[in-house]
Amino acid sequence: MKLIVIFITIIILTSCSLQKETATRIEKKPKENVELSTDYCNVYPRLEWKQWDNDYEYFDKYLTSDIMRTQMGLSYTKDGVHTWFCMPSARTHVQLDTATMINNKNEIIGEWRKISNRIITYKDSAVFSNEQIYRTANVDFENLDDDVYLNISDKKFNMYVKTKGSDKFKKQISRNYKIESKRYLMLYKLSKINSAISFIGLDKANDRLIINSHFVEERKVKNVYIVYQSTMTQIVYKRIK
Repeated sequence: MKLIVIFITIIILTSCSLQKETATRIEKKPKENVELSTDYCNVYPRLEWKQWDNDYEYFDKYLTSDIMRTQMGLSYTKDGVHTWFCMPSARTHVQLDTATMINNKNEIIGEWRKISNRIITYKDSAVFSNEQIYRTANVDFENLDDDVYLNISDKKFNMYVKTKGSDKFKKQISRNYKIESKRYLMLYKLSKINSAISFIGLDKANDRLIINSHFVEERKVKNVYIVYQSTMTQIVYKRIK
């Protein structure tokens, strides 16, 4: 599985390579891989399923009309189980901590290099008859091989990847971008309606940039159980000094 699959909704392949001078400067320092906890900079709803809706809806105040126009959830019912899903989603059961909010866009302008790239599945479920709650977080995939360079200007978001065995950084994403409500990243070409939506934040204590993209699914049988599941693709970057 490659980064192209991981960042499935927003990657555009091109033949452009990173300038040799920049690549050489980056590669002078060894590539880092940092081990992070599964709840790194994320917050969960309370362990009381009757409070889940309140905790979920608390973050709705950050959703703007531009973001909501990108949210196209689908649903179906099979064998009595009602399923709803949305990808990419701006409304998730597990949320990026508001402490990471980007208060000034200039804070993220500059060069960044990947230190962590993984897929985590978060699952919260409740059985109504005994009010039992189950919570799990499993790392499904971790990419230790690819080297990722990110350059953010005041207008452009450019990401380059050097895959294992390659000698060049190839451009994977080149997009206009906008940050909504200090915590959502919108990547687009011409219209924000077709934006790819991710959470974006800064771990200011460690000078890290966090980008989380979610596929969410809700499954429920009325009066029996409910399951909230979010599959998060996370890339964490360290600023290049």
